[in-house]
Amino acid sequence: AWGTAAAAATDAAARTADLLPRAGRARTHAGKSLGTPDAGAHSLGLVVRTAHLALFAPARPA
Repeated sequence: AWGTAAAAATDAAARTADLLPRAGRARTHAGKSLGTPDAGAHSLGLVVRTAHLALFAPARPA
């Protein structure tokens, strides 16, 4: 489930680049922000992917 969530979060974050902001701090930049993924969505994708790797990566010998 963590791997699926990580992939979904990363994909969804990338798709925010095509959205026009209508609320929050980015709304004042409107069209200038097109092509840039939402920072919060991108961060969440990184957090979920890191959690997945931390939980399920094979243990490395010391």
